[in-house]
Amino acid sequence: MSTMAFLRATAQWRRVSGVSGARASASARRWSTGARILKSDVPDIIFHFAVEEYLMNFAKIRAPLMYLWRPQPVVTIGRHQNPWKECVLSRLEEDGVALVRRRSGGGAVFQDAGCSVFTFIFPSSDFHIDRNLDTVLGALRRLGIEAEKKGRNDLTHEDKKISGSAFKHAPDRQVSLHHGTILIDTDLTALQRYLTPDKRKLQAKGIASVGARVMNLRESFPKLTHQQLCDALIEEFRERHGATEPLEEVTERSELTRAEAFQELVAELSDKSWRLGKTPEFSHQFETRIDGVGVFDVHLKVVQGVIEDATIFTDALFPDVITQAMHALKGRDYGRHSMRQALLELRPQFVEEGPRKSLDAMTEWMISNVED
Repeated sequence: MSTMAFLRATAQWRRVSGVSGARASASARRWSTGARILKSDVPDIIFHFAVEEYLMNFAKIRAPLMYLWRPQPVVTIGRHQNPWKECVLSRLEEDGVALVRRRSGGGAVFQDAGCSVFTFIFPSSDFHIDRNLDTVLGALRRLGIEAEKKGRNDLTHEDKKISGSAFKHAPDRQVSLHHGTILIDTDLTALQRYLTPDKRKLQAKGIASVGARVMNLRESFPKLTHQQLCDALIEEFRERHGATEPLEEVTERSELTRAEAFQELVAELSDKSWRLGKTPEFSHQFETRIDGVGVFDVHLKVVQGVIEDATIFTDALFPDVITQAMHALKGRDYGRHSMRQALLELRPQFVEEGPRKSLDAMTEWMISNVED
């Protein structure tokens, strides 16, 4: 499935018959009794992020809540990360792997069905990161897996990272969220394929990912499954928090996910302006010499995914081509497809061989240096 198809598929939640705001509020009130455990087999990560957001924004969280899930192949980036700096976007498109921006912080992460995810949502007054991680460690011990905390967010086994976490707090609602991954059998080659951008002179504001030595638990425990891990987490959570309510399965037809507010969250998280337009300001500088054309030094200033300024220094013989190219790029989305289209629209203005050759050569070189 292509990225666009993936995102179009998420939009179908909006077409599912919603419920009124009053009904959504009534539904949310039912989340306010004791500790609860939710689980979902839906493969769409935007669905799960929307579940998290809905619970934080509309449910009255007065007791611990745990939500267990896993996604189809996807790269997620933190709220303040630059996808062009963190990912090779053209490879994601080629392989049908979606790019999704989280509302929480943290770095760029590749996830697939071999990567189990836990989400803890607590009243802020009762929220403790270490205690949450102790719940995960206790679940792993139930499976005969010894692991330990490293730093503030990570869990390791045999000195290799098996789990990372990210966090979000809603001070106005006094609710806090902690979600994290557990690597069971994820495609570790994808980390290098999708999360190692080409070396480019791209200076970005925001947060950069930091590499770490990682491993799948199946390397040491070849029979471990997602279901076994979920069962252990459920047992550990019940024991620690006194959760007595039955496990609740969350599906596309659950009352929660049919709520209008939930579908609006899905639409917001799916929208390109959130995925790419929220990128912090950055600049991209690249240069080369094109035989028979000239030396080029290009500087692009990009704000919220849009080229705010384009400057091209060159000794090429046709200055009108360069002037028009700089003008055409301003205001366009930063990315291969949009920039190519902007430059191709200039071709009818330059019918003579020299200017046309200069424009075409510059276009192909410039596009080859930009991910999309």
